[in-house]
Amino acid sequence: MTTWKNLNHNSSLYTDHYLSDIDDDLTSITDFDLLKFQLIRQRQTLFSFIELLIKTELSYENIVLRVDYENLLNKHNQLNKEYNLLKNEYQHLGQTCLYLINKTHDLIDERNKYYNEWQTNKSLLTPRPDWDKVSNVIDGGIERWKILSNGKSSEQLVDILIKEIINGIQIEPTHEQNYFDAIGDDLSVLPFLRISKNTRIFNRRMRRRMTGLLIKDIWADKIRDTKDHFLQNASRTKENNASELSSSLRSPLLQITHSSSDNNSNQNNKTLADHVAAYFEKRFNSHTIAIEMGYNLSDACQRYRNSERINLFWGIITGQIEEMVYHHQMKSISQLLQHLIKMKKLFSTQQEPLSTRARRAIVSEPSTPLSVIANRRLSSLSLFSMKEHPESTVLHNGLVMTNEQFLESLKIFYPNKTSSQIDELFQSAKHDLQYSNESIEFSSLFMEDDETRFGEFLSALIKQINQEKMAYVEQIKQILLGYPLITVSQFCRAIYMIDPNINQNELHRYIQWVFSIKNFHSSQQIKPLDLEDLLRRLENCACFKH
Repeated sequence: MTTWKNLNHNSSLYTDHYLSDIDDDLTSITDFDLLKFQLIRQRQTLFSFIELLIKTELSYENIVLRVDYENLLNKHNQLNKEYNLLKNEYQHLGQTCLYLINKTHDLIDERNKYYNEWQTNKSLLTPRPDWDKVSNVIDGGIERWKILSNGKSSEQLVDILIKEIINGIQIEPTHEQNYFDAIGDDLSVLPFLRISKNTRIFNRRMRRRMTGLLIKDIWADKIRDTKDHFLQNASRTKENNASELSSSLRSPLLQITHSSSDNNSNQNNKTLADHVAAYFEKRFNSHTIAIEMGYNLSDACQRYRNSERINLFWGIITGQIEEMVYHHQMKSISQLLQHLIKMKKLFSTQQEPLSTRARRAIVSEPSTPLSVIANRRLSSLSLFSMKEHPESTVLHNGLVMTNEQFLESLKIFYPNKTSSQIDELFQSAKHDLQYSNESIEFSSLFMEDDETRFGEFLSALIKQINQEKMAYVEQIKQILLGYPLITVSQFCRAIYMIDPNINQNELHRYIQWVFSIKNFHSSQQIKPLDLEDLLRRLENCACFKH
């Protein structure tokens, strides 16, 4: 206390003069107040030095070394030189581009000048025919026409075409082989081509018409065998069998109805190739002639593969296309013909209201979805009465309809087809008949020409069947997309998702064809199939929405 009082009374202790006399050695200070003031002073000095140090560091941050400055200067000069060179080159290229643009305009003007001269000369000169179109007329297609037309003048080509059309004989047979070399008798060879390799088979040069007739007869014989096999194994009564036989004799096309999937599932496992071999043996009663006809049929099918029906037949024989594809097409045609005949009878009947008889004949169950559609469409049929459309004797007795009746019949039979598809069928029917009156003799639409080719109407119908099949396959593809390997269960699940009304027999047929197995059963172990292979097999299968 005495010391503190002395400090308070002695104010000179707090002056700078007094503090300056104190040494930096604080250990000699015994007074705490002096020690405190000395510490404050030293702290201020420390802060001033720190501030000076910070300012110095900040000042020297922006200073660049002389070496770095010289390096950057040299690099700048080098880049400046390169820039000047590129600038000069760019200007040179710009001038060159302008020169080329001017030259291009000159060439375009010259081209237009020559084109105008060509158009003028073309109108003055005789037009040159497009000889490639001849390949659609002669037998053998484009490949045979290239052989016949090689090195020929226009006059010679006309002579060749006339001979092909009038005589129907081979021109310049020296370009074609007179004999076939036998393939062999291995099991991998088609049954009707199996013979030892050292055999030579005579080339009959089968024409397109003969090929079509032979294929038609083979199908007819195959269907007869299928029908006989079905009748032998069926458990129906004799009355039902007699009614089936009588109904199948109405028309040659109606016989195809019995070659449907029901009959096909009951027949034996003999393939179409096996049947062709047996057919030739049975018809010619000679193994040599049977083999000769087999090789000629094979050659003709490959030469006339531009024909859709011949190509389909050959694809089925070689196992690339399912046989049910043909039967499904023929069944669809037969069902349409039967429907048109039934509708013709309904249109010709005046004993009771037309809509009532139509509903009774077409739809037996009034609660089915088809009956609802049919009743809705048939409700307007009274507009096309017999009084409004007077018919001649041919129209009453023949298979003839008015345009409106034919269109309405198509809409009833194909409720799921679009208006554009119905219109396509109608226009193709008018094209086949080649007349523009108000009636359609629909029986003529189901005829074949002398080369067993269909007309525009049936061709359009088959094209729509194929389009619907491709749409069906596309739906399956969208479901299975992303799976590299497809199992049978995945395939069945995809089928049920888009076609829930399919029956087990049809599903098993799909599985047997797509996975290349026979007599499928659920416990059978089947190797998964690649998606691309599955879709390719499915495109050649008779698949459709049920």
